[in-house]
Amino acid sequence: MSGMTERSLGRAFGLLGGLLLLLGGLLAFFLGAAELVTGRPYNAINASSEGVVLLVVGVIALMFSHLASHGWAGRPAMSGVMLIVVAFVAWLTLGFGGNVLALVGAILVFLAGALYLVSPALKAAGSLATA
Repeated sequence: MSGMTERSLGRAFGLLGGLLLLLGGLLAFFLGAAELVTGRPYNAINASSEGVVLLVVGVIALMFSHLASHGWAGRPAMSGVMLIVVAFVAWLTLGFGGNVLALVGAILVFLAGALYLVSPALKAAGSLATA
C-alpha cells in the first residue's frame, strides 16, 4: 500500500466510478422497462433517458481515467479538471435520486479528479513558497 501514489489511486477511483456509472445506467434502463410493463410510459421515458445519460457519462469517465494515466500522463491538472466536470454532469443528471450506484460512481469520479489535482497543487504551492 505504500507504493500507491495519488495518480494510481485516482486512476483506480476513476475506473471504479466509471464502471459504477455504467452499472447505474443499465439499472435505469431495467427500471424503465419495468415502468413500461406496468403501464407508466412517462416514467419509462424518464428512466430510459437517465440511463442513456449515465451510460454516456460513464464511458466518458472511463475514457478520461484511462487518458489520465496513459495519454495525458504529463498533464494531471487537465485530467483532474475533466474528471471533476464529468462528476458534476453526473450529479446534475442524478440529483439526489434513487440510483445509488451511479451516485457513488459520481462521487468516486470526483475524488479521482481531486486526486489528480494534488500533484499540480503541491508544485504550485512549492513554487509560491520559494518565490
